[in-house]
Amino acid sequence: MIRQATIGMRQAVLALVTLGWAATAQAQMTVYSDEEDYTYESREGVEFGLNIGVYRGYPLAAYFYDGSGLNELGLTNVNAQVWSIDDRLRQLQSQQQSHPVSGILNEFPNWQLESLPLMQYRPAMFFGLKTAKFWNPETALVLHVDAIQMTAEGAWTLSTGLLPDQGQGNLDIRTYPILGKEQRLNVALGYRTSVYLAEGASWGLELGGMANAVSIEENYVVLTPAVGNSRYEVDLLTSVGVGSGQLTAANNLLTQWGMGFYGSAGIDLDFEEGGHIELNARVSRDNLMLGLNETRGWNIAVFLTWMMPSEFGNFARASF
Repeated sequence: MIRQATIGMRQAVLALVTLGWAATAQAQMTVYSDEEDYTYESREGVEFGLNIGVYRGYPLAAYFYDGSGLNELGLTNVNAQVWSIDDRLRQLQSQQQSHPVSGILNEFPNWQLESLPLMQYRPAMFFGLKTAKFWNPETALVLHVDAIQMTAEGAWTLSTGLLPDQGQGNLDIRTYPILGKEQRLNVALGYRTSVYLAEGASWGLELGGMANAVSIEENYVVLTPAVGNSRYEVDLLTSVGVGSGQLTAANNLLTQWGMGFYGSAGIDLDFEEGGHIELNARVSRDNLMLGLNETRGWNIAVFLTWMMPSEFGNFARASF
């Protein structure tokens, strides 16, 4: 009886030691290198984070807003229309004589559109959310949802029919801006892996698919008088006019979706009390849908991600 009890106690102690070793192995992992060995905490479960960064759009997509009159919204937006610069200004001059832009155009005896703009997107700030499901520090499934306010811009020229420089030269050419605005929503789902550099620091690599939604908001030109600092906007994206008279800017255009893929790389740093900070660069190949225009191109983003720890107490005390 005593011998059996002793054997049972030894087995129990051995089991406790084994469980303790397994728990420790799960909590920490050791990385061996030629210079120095180090350990890092395990990482598993679901984490949430905030994205903030800078986004640069593919410039060819911005030509939807160039005022050429060749771009159409399609049957999904039958209550809106996109004007060319020339047609819109002539419509305004003939039907809204009291408009300040009509007054500017009336000063030009034989005005005509000289050239269309070269378009590009301004770099834009974006904000978003990130969710990651970790199975271990090197393996995770990630989801990004980012919102971006994009602005396309260019400059077009108008020949006034006047003589420039007090009669010197052949043509009087004026240059005016044109702008387009849109909302983008990028939804990315991908696989993430890590390569550890040192204790508390690692490279993060992601690869996956991306869906993008684009909602067109505004498209307009800006004209200024020869004297003064006034700026007058003329909408090129308007509701469909019935008869003659004033046109209103179109709104509530339907959002269109496109698909693509992305890859990103960055550095991940641990907080002492929990949580991570990431600095990432992402390149995506997107299929952008703007009206009937379909453009495939590369978009670039550089952004900072704060992955919050699972416990709020650690979140409040987080520090490097």
